[in-house]
Amino acid sequence: MPPAKLVKSRKKHVPKPPDAAPETISAIVGLVSISLVLFIYERALIPIYATGPTKYLLSPMIAVTVLLAVLNPIGISTSWNWLYTALDLAAAPNATYWVSVLTSRKHDPLWGPVITHTVVLAPLIFFLTTSVAEAQLTWAQRKMHITRPPLTYRVVAAGVCFVTGTGLSQRVWAKQAYLNNLSESQIFLGLAGISWCLWIYKHSFGFTKRSKNATLSLSKIKSILVVASIALWGSTYRYLASPVLPHPLAEPYHRPNTSITIHSSVQSVTGLIVVGEAQSPSDYESSYDQNVHSVRYLRASHSILGGVWIGSKIMILDHAPPIEDTFGTPVGDSIYSTFVLQEAIRLVNSTEKGNWDNGLLIGLGAGTSATAFIRHKLPVTIVEIDPAVYDAARTYFGLPDPGSGRVFLEDARSWVARERSKVENGKAERLYDFVVHDCFSGGGVPEHIFTLEFWEDLKTVMQPKGVVAVNFAGIPKSDSTRMILATLEKSFVTCRGFHDLFETIRDEQYQKDFINIVFFCTTSESPLTFRESAKPDWLGSPLRRHILASLPQREVDLEIIRDSKNEDENSRYVLTDARNPLGKLQDAQGLHHWKLMREVLPDQHWETY
Repeated sequence: MPPAKLVKSRKKHVPKPPDAAPETISAIVGLVSISLVLFIYERALIPIYATGPTKYLLSPMIAVTVLLAVLNPIGISTSWNWLYTALDLAAAPNATYWVSVLTSRKHDPLWGPVITHTVVLAPLIFFLTTSVAEAQLTWAQRKMHITRPPLTYRVVAAGVCFVTGTGLSQRVWAKQAYLNNLSESQIFLGLAGISWCLWIYKHSFGFTKRSKNATLSLSKIKSILVVASIALWGSTYRYLASPVLPHPLAEPYHRPNTSITIHSSVQSVTGLIVVGEAQSPSDYESSYDQNVHSVRYLRASHSILGGVWIGSKIMILDHAPPIEDTFGTPVGDSIYSTFVLQEAIRLVNSTEKGNWDNGLLIGLGAGTSATAFIRHKLPVTIVEIDPAVYDAARTYFGLPDPGSGRVFLEDARSWVARERSKVENGKAERLYDFVVHDCFSGGGVPEHIFTLEFWEDLKTVMQPKGVVAVNFAGIPKSDSTRMILATLEKSFVTCRGFHDLFETIRDEQYQKDFINIVFFCTTSESPLTFRESAKPDWLGSPLRRHILASLPQREVDLEIIRDSKNEDENSRYVLTDARNPLGKLQDAQGLHHWKLMREVLPDQHWETY
């Protein structure tokens, strides 16, 4: 046996744990960037393509892109990938705007968004996912001492990117009000600057070792490059930003070589709220009616909430003075007759109460019906979820001040539930004789305020045998319209429906046309009847005279919508909080509504916001 002193201890080599800090930073920045890109890209596209067409194939496209990024057999170093990401993000503001604008001019709301997703969003998600995945996989390679992590590990990385990115986008960023004050360009270019700095931080620039006598170390060189890049980034912003107007708009914008004026444009609770105008031609002739002019409209993303005629298209009866906006500009009749049709609720004469003392409006739009009720000296309470919509109605469409304690800028479901609690506790300030419910926007409705539970809550804040008018836009002979009617008839005793078309509704239009129907419902056992309109009801408006005087000819045959022969079948169409497919059904009609909006206004109006 050899002497003990000759025996050398042998220690097993333990590799130094890999430094996870650089990869962790890349992964975190990448995940947050994915979520912000998804949020801001969707917000940028909706004013051009509306919510339904934008989201129609968005999630599958994101999932496929994420999988392609993590399964990509061509390795991309994280340093170079951050450079590609920075360049792509720098081009994103203009690419998002111009690709969506050019494809939308083909008037295809299905393939237009798909092409835009493919050209603009897919490369961004690919590069950002690659940064996250490569950071995770690089750390795994070092830890497990392998050249390429197994497929399972890469698929898990894809799942993390998809779930985290979409989750933060929908559940966090969408609820942050402060992001409304940041433009798409600011967020895209801010992320581009961060990506550029990460490239500088991770790139070696060909240096491996520096001489001890070197004046500057690699870290100092990188610091100088980062500071210089930040200074340069600020000066190039105006060249890289998209032509989208600043939100909020500081002063009216006049689009060159057109009659388009944008008075207001602001990101708000329900999306982009725009007050636009097609100005009157100086040499007006009837031939100009071939083109859109002399109109002011209120727009929420890619939907018209309301509008009025201005200038040469203001028409009045008996020299009655038109209403004015806050700047003293006269405004005329509504461009949509459905808002005047809602005013027929004043003509109901079958209730035991002989007159109206209190009205409730859920959903304001441009304030056409609210303004008329106030002009008729009827006290009204307004519940509108979007403050920007209320401000626009007051400033640009002549809505008078409803009075103290008469305006609630919040979701109608929570407001009605709170008012019901007050009624049950004997603390209600008032009960309402009539309710006008009009919450259609963007090709769909907020489905949570069309359920049986909502109507039951609403009835508790109304006078016994009060009347509700519910506006719904859709194809009459469709599941969504049938659900609206079935739910109303389940909650109320009597309902009648009237359309807003200028001609008699034909049988084939029930099957295919997108039509506004106003349902009038009451809990009264008496038949719901309307008196004839008279001159005071018209408020000097030719449109009111025409719509209200022709009310009997506007009635919709509800038998075509419902199926009275099969009551059991009708019951499954009743909307409840537990079963409410209305949103999905409305999404299916979103493509039809998009095309309809493009017929209402030319492309240039939708592209200017």
